[in-house]
Amino acid sequence: MNTNRMAVELYLIHTDFLEEEQVFQKKLHMVSEKRRKRVLSYKVREDQKRSLAAGLLLEQILNERGFSGDMVVADENGKLYLPGVDNFFFSLSHSGEYAACVVSDVPVGVDIQQKRETKANIARRFFQCQEAERIEMEPKERQADMFFRYWTGKESYLKLTGQGISGGLDRFFVDLEEKKIIDNYNRQEIYLKEYKCLEDYYISVACYSKNFAMFVKKIYYRL
Repeated sequence: MNTNRMAVELYLIHTDFLEEEQVFQKKLHMVSEKRRKRVLSYKVREDQKRSLAAGLLLEQILNERGFSGDMVVADENGKLYLPGVDNFFFSLSHSGEYAACVVSDVPVGVDIQQKRETKANIARRFFQCQEAERIEMEPKERQADMFFRYWTGKESYLKLTGQGISGGLDRFFVDLEEKKIIDNYNRQEIYLKEYKCLEDYYISVACYSKNFAMFVKKIYYRL
């Protein structure tokens, strides 16, 4: 492992501090104008809270490194980046009551999903045959766990590449045993890290670096 590499760091934040309207409005003005518009584009308050929490989390991380949310732009696929900065990459995700942000000095992607009921045929429709078969090998009560491990792995890689789900979930393979993403159209090594720090949540990070930090950083806001 290259010790000169920046560690791949995962940050998490709970949305509970945004419950009160007064606090929500106050924090809304602590993020960039683009993030405010994104937050308010959601019609449901829970979605607004998740988006705002993600924006606040990113803002804090950027500020610590001398950047700001106003500097962030989106490419044609919606992937966020800092123009002119070629050694700092980040990715955001949110689900349930949590938002997540991962940072690295090489392209990186994160996905967090709260456990919920799934239909049995989804894996057969969208995953590779090997992945669907691996899920079906599990006892019924554990199939959802295996499904979300594959799902977050795939989503994290699509966020790394910036293609999004339209890029297709079945064109690459998630190797949960080797902790890698196998994409025949990408010659670079793609490493996968699963985090099991939250009950009933699945978190995966895909990155071109395997220098994953040992601990997850949980951020708490004072009201």
